[in-house]
Amino acid sequence: MAVPQDHVDATELVARALAPYGERPGPEGVAALTDGLITCGQKLHDALCEMPSQQRPVGAFEALAEWEYFAAVGPLGSGPHANWNHARGLARIIRQLMRALEHAVEASAS
Repeated sequence: MAVPQDHVDATELVARALAPYGERPGPEGVAALTDGLITCGQKLHDALCEMPSQQRPVGAFEALAEWEYFAAVGPLGSGPHANWNHARGLARIIRQLMRALEHAVEASAS
């Protein structure tokens, strides 16, 4: 099992979303970033869901549940700050999904 390209793409998106508040992009940039996070995050989510549940690493179940909730609910509140915080929340969950997938790849290699 190899780490999918989406994992690599997600790393860059996560870094952008978790940048200091002073580096926050404008509303259109936040929207584009959020779209990218959702696309990559959903692919990572799907990759973990395709694994038999007994082979999913510790932490995968929590990350999957958090992803399903946050991706469905969207930003809490309104305005640019709420959208930025939503993108940052998605990025943190994507980090968990990536770690779980990395552990799964490592376990399948050994």
